[in-house]
Amino acid sequence: MKFIVLILGLIFVIGILYTVDLNKILEKTFNTKSNADSGMLATPPSKPISVPNTSASAITSLPPSMEGINTHTEVYSGDADPDIITLGPKLGSNPYSNPYATKCGMEFELVHGTPLLAPIDMVLVGFQNNNAKYGIGADGKKYAPFNDVMLIFESVSPDWPGMIIKTYHLYSSPLLVGHYQNQDCSESEELYDSSQAQGRLFFAFDDYITKQGKASACKALIGYTVKRGELIGYAGSVGEHTFASFCFKVSNTSENPTVKKGNPYLHWVQPSSFFYWKCYHPDANFPGGVLAYPFECDGYQLPAEQRDVNFKYAPTK
Repeated sequence: MKFIVLILGLIFVIGILYTVDLNKILEKTFNTKSNADSGMLATPPSKPISVPNTSASAITSLPPSMEGINTHTEVYSGDADPDIITLGPKLGSNPYSNPYATKCGMEFELVHGTPLLAPIDMVLVGFQNNNAKYGIGADGKKYAPFNDVMLIFESVSPDWPGMIIKTYHLYSSPLLVGHYQNQDCSESEELYDSSQAQGRLFFAFDDYITKQGKASACKALIGYTVKRGELIGYAGSVGEHTFASFCFKVSNTSENPTVKKGNPYLHWVQPSSFFYWKCYHPDANFPGGVLAYPFECDGYQLPAEQRDVNFKYAPTK
């Protein structure tokens, strides 16, 4: 009798262990299915890269000459949330900035439709179109319009290898050939009613690879390379506020403790205090690591056709 009880007890324990293991397997299976169905997959971590010593930044060195450097601070507005900055100075250049939690970058105060320039050689890796006729802000107020085209680039410059450049609150972009050309890639009635997204997206603590909504209608030129100073988009509006936001995630060998999903070797930095900036001109000399202001300045202008917000790039240069 004792032997039978012992056998039954062993069967019961094995059953519990099997159930636990099975539950773990099922949980993993359903989580994987859920991620696949949503199209949201974590970006595979890339090999960590140190910030090159030749890059002029707040954690490397000053440019050889400060002539023409940081000459347009009057258009700076806002800073990133210090709590998500994990490389370089935590505070930006605006002592009165009061960023909302998880804000990852800064704004340049620009007139609606102002052409935006590439700050460095980079390739388009993702986009999201959230443009809407109106949206409710974090303060609970209604804003109309609510422009929020977001573009994600990766640096192809040896000055900043692996760096991610994110710009948002754009009205439109020549890199989205179908934007405002195809009804399925224009604007929704209310913010987030309908969005299109494709490629790599980066947020405060996560980065993803995705394809959402009618992304193909936007005809995004994913993989298209723009050189420093070339057109990437046009400044947008949120209500009466006209501007463009820029965020940068820099590759470094140290791990970013805030990353929940994605590449742990990428760090948000304070753009206004981490980088040195200079106006773009084809003949300008850029010291290693210095970025071009993402707008026309000091007399330089793009060709007239590219100053039209409806301008689009051809699929191949």
